[in-house]
Amino acid sequence: MSSDRRTTSATVIGASVAGLLAARALADHVDDVVVLERERLADTAQPRGHVPQGRHLHLLLSAGLDLLVGWFPGIDDELESLGAVRVDGTRACVHQSGGYRARGYWGRPVLSMTRPLLEQVVRRRVSLLGNVDLRDGVLAEGVEVGDGRVYGVVVDGSAHHCDLVVDCSGRSSRIAHQLESTGALAPAVTRVQIDCAYTSGFLSRSPDDFDGSFIVCGTSPPGSFRAAAVLPVEGDRWMVTLSGVHGDVPGTAPDEVLSFAQSLPTPVVAQLVERVGPLSSTASYRFPSSQRRHHERVLAPPAGFVTLGDAACSFNPVYGQGMACAALQAKALAATVEEVGVRSDVLPVRFHRRAARVIDAPWAIAVGADFLHPQTVGPKPPATDLANRYTQRLVRATHTSLPLARTFNRVVNLVEPPVALARPSVVVRVGAASVTGLWRHPPPVHPRVGPPPT
Repeated sequence: MSSDRRTTSATVIGASVAGLLAARALADHVDDVVVLERERLADTAQPRGHVPQGRHLHLLLSAGLDLLVGWFPGIDDELESLGAVRVDGTRACVHQSGGYRARGYWGRPVLSMTRPLLEQVVRRRVSLLGNVDLRDGVLAEGVEVGDGRVYGVVVDGSAHHCDLVVDCSGRSSRIAHQLESTGALAPAVTRVQIDCAYTSGFLSRSPDDFDGSFIVCGTSPPGSFRAAAVLPVEGDRWMVTLSGVHGDVPGTAPDEVLSFAQSLPTPVVAQLVERVGPLSSTASYRFPSSQRRHHERVLAPPAGFVTLGDAACSFNPVYGQGMACAALQAKALAATVEEVGVRSDVLPVRFHRRAARVIDAPWAIAVGADFLHPQTVGPKPPATDLANRYTQRLVRATHTSLPLARTFNRVVNLVEPPVALARPSVVVRVGAASVTGLWRHPPPVHPRVGPPPT
């Protein structure tokens, strides 16, 4: 944290995926970047204590993977060499709204791995940058504010000055609470109560486990709001995540896990658990609500301070968009710093308006879908019910239409905005499927699960 006014400097609070990517994005435009992480970081792929969601399934969507490879050339190959698995739609088993999505080319493959492996590799890459200093075991107690500007970060009671502070310390950020309590920065906050409960664990993986490369069982409203995913990860393992909402908790005991899996609209998850289970390293997690701090609505935020990642917005993790959304926000931060300079008073306003446009898409997808459940409580975005009715028809049409499955996948992967689902060509295909009754096809033939291992 340099005091030389000829040298630009930034401090990132939190070495999460969001914090690491923010540091990488800033490194191209700022002389000195410091990352402060309160935990001690081991150079191993293990969950961090303050990141309980790190023990559950994560998928790096296409939009995030593209940015990651651009910032760290060859990182996709490095991750794959460590056991990450490329997955695509050609052998995917995605069951939603009563049927399986049409298999085929859905777009570029994405990488499946545990979050700890991704964090470990990204940390290594960031630590190799000559102008980034990653410091662990350091608690950012607050920020120094005065005259409408944040001047630096307080550590051990002393202020360390810098030109820009980037808060990536999560949805319960103590920095956000400090600024809100003093009135220095108190953005409006939207919360949508969903009360998600997750259970995750691992199964050993072999090529003949079932006829597919991964399994996703999405919700099938109004009949079932339970969901599950089984994806390949490093160590020749399947990672299994089961989820319920509004108090529907999967449980962690083997009989509870199996019973929950057996209740899903597709039998494949339960059959796989029966074949090679029970789950190992089982963990649970509760996610009470989607939360968004509307920094873009603050007319005069303090200069020298921005918020990124879950500290700005966290939404239902079942859609797997959090890491890709953080990467897109980091890209927006780099573009804004390049445009106005890291010391500019208008940087926070311009960045948060850019970031809001990034957040809008995954927020609309996640929160909009959450309102399919009658118990979901919170501000409902305009036209949500209409959009949900259309999306449900579209999802059913993807059972038989590969072009629709491809378009839907690109939107879910944040490669295209949700408005792409309203293109005339897409609407015509959805309408044709509805009129002809193509989505009312007979019950699907479920993928084959192999016999129990001997």
